[in-house]
Amino acid sequence: MSQPLNIILFGETGAGKSSIVNMLTGHPIAEISNEAQGCTFKFDWYPVDIGGETYRIFNTAGLDEGVEGTMPPEDAIVQLYQLMTNLEGGISLIIFVMRGPRIKDASQRNWRLFYEIFCKQQVNAAIVITGLEQEDDMDDWWPRNKAHFYSYGMRPFGAAGITATLGKRKGNRYLFQEEYDESVAKVRKLIRDNAMPNPRCIDKVEWFADVMLLWCIPVGQKSTAEVQRLIDRCGMSQDKAGRLARRLSYV
Repeated sequence: MSQPLNIILFGETGAGKSSIVNMLTGHPIAEISNEAQGCTFKFDWYPVDIGGETYRIFNTAGLDEGVEGTMPPEDAIVQLYQLMTNLEGGISLIIFVMRGPRIKDASQRNWRLFYEIFCKQQVNAAIVITGLEQEDDMDDWWPRNKAHFYSYGMRPFGAAGITATLGKRKGNRYLFQEEYDESVAKVRKLIRDNAMPNPRCIDKVEWFADVMLLWCIPVGQKSTAEVQRLIDRCGMSQDKAGRLARRLSYV
C-alpha cells in the first residue's frame, strides 16, 4: 500500500485554511475562527481521499497574526519550517491560501519565504483564493488577475478561485450552496492535478548559519548575498531577519 501524499496549507490568519479542510473532508472537523485571532495551533492533519488516492492535508498556524493573535508571527513561521523540514514522506504540494480579491504585501512576502527560500522552488506550489462568492464568475477571477500575481513573482503550478463558506441558510439550501459545491470540486481537482507523485524532502536552509554570523559582524561590513536575499525578497528588517534566523538555525 502506497504512503499518503502530504499536502500543506499555509497562509494568513482568516484566509480560510480550516474551511478548506472541512470542504475536503465533508465534515466540520477543523475549527474555524470568525475573530481576528487565529485558532490553529501548531498543525493538524486530516486524511482525504481524492480519486482513489489518499492525501494527508496539514492545516498550519496562521501567518501575520500580529500582536493580538494567538501566536506571534515568528512562532508560526518556525513551526511551519519545522513541519516542512521534518515531515516523514516528504511534501507533494504546498497550497498558499489567501483571501481575495486583492493581493496584500504580506501575501507576496510569505509566498517568497516558503516557496522560494524554504522549499527552494523544488516542491509544487498552488494558490487558492477564497472570498470570491460575490463574483459573477469565480472561474474568471484567476485569468483576469494572474498577470498581477506574476508581477509579484507569484507563479503557481495551479490556482483556484473559490468560496469557502456556504453562507446563510435559505429554506433547505444555503445561500452559496452552488458556488460552494463548485469550489469543493475545484480544490480537489487542484490537488489531484498538481500534487507530485514523488514527494520531495525539504532540506534545512544551511545559510541560516550565515545569517547568525551577520549579527556578530560590525555594522558597515558587507553581508552575504544569501542574507541580503532574505531581507530583500521577504521585506524583513535586519532585526527581524536576525531574530528569525537565530531561531530557525536551532530547528
